[in-house]
Amino acid sequence: MRLCVKFFFFSFGIQILSFVCLKDYYAILEIPVTATIPEIKQAYRKLVMIHHPDKNNEHPYSLSQFNEIKEAYETLINPAKKERYLQKRWLQKAGSKKIGEEMITPPNILIQCLELNKVIADMDVHRMDHAGVAAEINQLLNDEVIEKLTAFNETDINQTIIEVLLNAAKSLPMKETKQVTERLFRLAQKENAGNEKIHHLLNVKKQQQLWDRYQMAGIIILTICICLLIWVAGKR
Repeated sequence: MRLCVKFFFFSFGIQILSFVCLKDYYAILEIPVTATIPEIKQAYRKLVMIHHPDKNNEHPYSLSQFNEIKEAYETLINPAKKERYLQKRWLQKAGSKKIGEEMITPPNILIQCLELNKVIADMDVHRMDHAGVAAEINQLLNDEVIEKLTAFNETDINQTIIEVLLNAAKSLPMKETKQVTERLFRLAQKENAGNEKIHHLLNVKKQQQLWDRYQMAGIIILTICICLLIWVAGKR
């Protein structure tokens, strides 16, 4: 799945709008849009025989593929669900938005993280929509993604994902950084290396926040002192 994110530049800043790709259930079941109910059932039975977890030693990739197939089948076989899906599909196509996404796997998520990190790195930090950037990172690492990445248990890739998203969050204020790191902690679980890097970023943000407060207080005090000196000089 290519990262579905568009950036609009305004005179007062940058706003991020995310467009979630709609799954192509017909492509998942390897059938045409004109497929009948019997054809949908036949395609489902065929794919289940190939991707059922029992036939693949509970391999996480096969399990993920099996769940996608099951979701597609349960949607297209149910008249009400199918009608809602077709309406969303029509709206996506009418808006020239992409239909279909790749399976959620550690390599695919890592690619999306790298793409998002590159886009954020090219942004003007002072004109950045911090809330929008944080929301985009959290959407990329939503509950379903975290659950599947954890199930795959590919520690090295998960560690790289954490590092890439930590780098993307460096330009965010403390509030938004906490939102991102909460999800990163869930992905890191008990991995010491990942947790240490997340804590390090939070500590850096805390020190920066404290410094900003002292700096502001210093500016106020300096301003008052200058005003007093001007007032005293005017009295002489």
